[in-house]
Amino acid sequence: MSGDAPTRHERHDPGLEFDRVAFFSDAVYAIAMTLLVVGIGVPHVSDAHLGRALANLDDSIISFFIGFFVLGYYWISHHQMFSALRAVNTPLLVVNLVYLAIVAFLPFPTAIVGVNGDAPLAFVLFASCLAAVSVLEVAIYVCACHYDLMQDPPDASMRRHDVIAGLIPAVFVVVSIPVAFVSTRTAFLAWLLIFPAEMLLDRVVPDPRKA
Repeated sequence: MSGDAPTRHERHDPGLEFDRVAFFSDAVYAIAMTLLVVGIGVPHVSDAHLGRALANLDDSIISFFIGFFVLGYYWISHHQMFSALRAVNTPLLVVNLVYLAIVAFLPFPTAIVGVNGDAPLAFVLFASCLAAVSVLEVAIYVCACHYDLMQDPPDASMRRHDVIAGLIPAVFVVVSIPVAFVSTRTAFLAWLLIFPAEMLLDRVVPDPRKA
């Protein structure tokens, strides 16, 4: 192995360095998902006005569940990615750190959307962060393939399918941004198209593993 090659940390029982990366990533997700609820202000009103105060928090509560669902979706994807790795190295750690930085930042735009749900700029900030997470997730995958860090290295057709599948959420989120200047609710609903698009992908670009 060349002296310039990144240091690898193989995945096995004593693989402390590999476990540290996985545990650290999970911790960032856990904290980010917990912080989502901080954006919901606790109303300090009399019993007579509590119902109205709670009704005024409906956008914040909805944004919490949207944020929690989105983070949960990405956490599952990140979990699946790491379960397929047999080693990590410095380039992958760097990309993963940038990825986790966006994940840790997500509670902020989620809270902004909760308070200013109809503001296009709030949607743009939230959507941009989600698109960045999707792109960086693909970057982690490409890095793992490039440095042969996968337990079962995918062939070219598998990599093509996986990269396209990983970029689909980013594409729909970015496309929804102009829609937000007309209606932010419609822009949010446009994200639901991600799921049929992913199912359609298997027909257009078949996944060899499902053949």
